[in-house]
Amino acid sequence: MKKDLMTEDEVIEAVTKFLKTKGNTEIKKVVHRSNASRKEHGIDLQVKLSNDKGRGNNYFIEAKGNKRADGTPMRSTANTNFRWAVSQIILRITVDSTKNNYIYGIALPYSEIKNAIKLIENNWALKHLKIRLYGAFYNDEGELKAIEYCPRDIYK
Repeated sequence: MKKDLMTEDEVIEAVTKFLKTKGNTEIKKVVHRSNASRKEHGIDLQVKLSNDKGRGNNYFIEAKGNKRADGTPMRSTANTNFRWAVSQIILRITVDSTKNNYIYGIALPYSEIKNAIKLIENNWALKHLKIRLYGAFYNDEGELKAIEYCPRDIYK
């Protein structure tokens, strides 16, 4: 895995591709996808994975990159960006995720995942909210990819 700097839009694209190939559900619909370079507000990515009866999971993902659209590194630290993403996703949780099949997550460049896990691995609230992490990266062939870290992979 290459650990390059990535824009927020690249992170969103990687997670979108990952979720569209996830599982064996029949319908994989991108409900909303923001464009960070246009400074759009709201949830960065919402994807619904469902069967033919409409039953399934809704994914709500907040994304952060570590470089600007012009290719220069962000001035803020990865910890600051991650903490900002945590607050954004928590403020978007409006219903009990276990009763509504809502899955909430934060997407970052893969190179930031280890530090993010260190920050939250002992956090009781995030563990019970079942916040997931997604690490975006370019593989050796230059393709955008992502990996999912479920609660059992993150929290102690």
